[in-house]
Formats: sequence, structure tokens, C-alpha cells
Amino acid sequence: MKKTILAVLVAATLGEITMAKEIKATNLNEKNEFVQPFELGELNPYGKFFTGTTYLNTLDDGSSGRKVSIANVTFEPCSRTDWHTHSKGQALVITAGSGIYKSWGKRARIIEPGDIVKINPDEKHFHAGGATTWMAHLSIMDANDNKTVWLEKVSDEEFKNAVAEAIKQPNK
Repeated sequence: MKKTILAVLVAATLGEITMAKEIKATNLNEKNEFVQPFELGELNPYGKFFTGTTYLNTLDDGSSGRKVSIANVTFEPCSRTDWHTHSKGQALVITAGSGIYKSWGKRARIIEPGDIVKINPDEKHFHAGGATTWMAHLSIMDANDNKTVWLEKVSDEEFKNAVAEAIKQPNK
């Protein structure tokens, strides 16, 4: 009986390890360092509003009367959104990696898992992976009439300056 229980525990543990490796394998960078809690998703269909490669996994589109949309967005190193605004604002919850958030006219912020970025209505901003790091966040927005206005591209120089000036800031 003890051998049977031990065999079941070992099999279960090995199964969990194998499952964990399979889950990790879907969300790894080339150095096997990047792991996130959600599927990577598809190449971002809004890619024309981004520089570099990003992925989108829509978790909830706000249909059926729900009032928010939630999407997991994953950024490869140096990839970034264009400057943009949201008419009703946005919240970002960082789930993996390390990246940059920059609001127009303010100092850039280092964003890491557990950070929450509260973006006011019509606040001009961009978000990005780090210079050498992947980053993933949940984008949470009002699903009803929250217009995103895409503005100019974030230049390589603007991105480099944001990376250089970025500091860790508390959630507010």
C-alpha cells in the first residue's frame, strides 16, 4: 500500500513538473527566462500601432453586458506602443517581465510584475518591453465607447531616453 501511494505521488509530481514545463514552453524567450500566467496569444493584429513584435490574447472583450475588456499584451524587448490616449482611461497590471511606461511630460517608470499603472482619460502615453527584457501586462479598459486615439510613433531616441530615465515608482 505504501509503495502504491508513493508511486502515485511520484507520478503526480512528475506529471505536474511536465505540465509546468509545457506551460512555460509556450511563453519563453530564447534564453528560457520569460514566464507569464496567460497564453502568449496571436501576433498583435494592431501591430501597425506598435514598433517591434507584440502579442495579443483577448481574455474578455466585454460582450454580453460586461463593462470591461481585458487583454494580455506581451512585448518583446524594445517593442512598444505608439503614443496614444484612451477617452475613458486604462489600467495596466504587469504580470511578467520588466518594461517601461511613459506618460507625456513625466518621468518614465519601470514596470514589473505586481505593478499597476492607472492611466487617466486622454492621458498621452506609451508602454513597452525593456531594452533587453520581455514584458506582459493585462490591459483593462471600459468596453463601452472607450476610444483609443493612436498618435505618432515613439522614436528610437524617445525610447532610449525613457529607458535611461526610468525609475521604479510606487503604485498610486
